[in-house]
Formats: sequence, structure tokens, C-alpha cells
Amino acid sequence: MGTGASWKWYSGSCGGTLVGTGTSINVTPSVTTTYYVRAEGDCNNTSCISSTLTVKANSTTPSSITIGTDNICPGSSSTLTVNGGSLGTGASLKWYSGSCGETLISSGTNIDVSPSVTTTYYVRAEGDCGVTSCVGGTVTVKSLPLIVTQPVNTT
Repeated sequence: MGTGASWKWYSGSCGGTLVGTGTSINVTPSVTTTYYVRAEGDCNNTSCISSTLTVKANSTTPSSITIGTDNICPGSSSTLTVNGGSLGTGASLKWYSGSCGETLISSGTNIDVSPSVTTTYYVRAEGDCGVTSCVGGTVTVKSLPLIVTQPVNTT
């Protein structure tokens, strides 16, 4: 570097908002940001070079599950649809039964289920920045009528 020169770091544009000096800086942006650096001295400034730091977005927890048909008969199906929330970077919705994160059964905004017994289903967003809390919904399955048989009297 030339006489009186030091490294100057900027955001927004070269020569824009000064964010630090020296050979390296520590930054914690909340959004994707381009940083510029150049040597600035008594006689002149060098050209800037830039680097973009990409900030990934978090998912937000779904608000609820809509159960298309509840109180179904065994062998019937119901469509479950997720409501609310948002998907962050690299995220998708994952559906589970048993408990949150236990048995993965599907992915997507809605699923069709055909439980043989009353079952609670859970959905959460899973992506590059982790997982959200689960939201649950229960599909109630009606009991089949009890068939009582009596022995035939042959006397």
C-alpha cells in the first residue's frame, strides 16, 4: 500500500457507508448485503472489489391445520391443509404422525390421510435455518359397530 493508505470497507456502494477499516471486518447483516473494500491513501484510492454476503431467511411456524373431513369411517380419507406460516430458504413442509418429528409421512401444503384409528398429525417447516415448532390436528375415526353373534340353538 502507498503512503498513509489503509483498507476501508463500505456497504451500499464503493465509498458509501463506511463499515470498518483494516484487513478484515466482522459483520452481522440482517439481510443480504454487498460489501466493498479499497485501499485509500494520501495520493489516491484503489478500485473497489466487492463480495456479497447472503443471509438466509427463517421459516415461521404454521398457525393451524384444516381437517377436510373429520369424524370419518374406517377406510375413508381426509385432506389436511396447513394454514399460515412462511417457508424460509430451502424449506418445505413436513408432515408427521405419532409425535412431532417421529414418523415422516409426507411433505407439501396438504396431504390425504386414511387412518384406521383416531390419529393426530403434525406439520412443521424444515429448511436451511432449522425447523419451526409443530402444529397438530386430529382426525377422528368412528368406531365400527360391534357385531354380536349368538350360538344357534339346535335343540
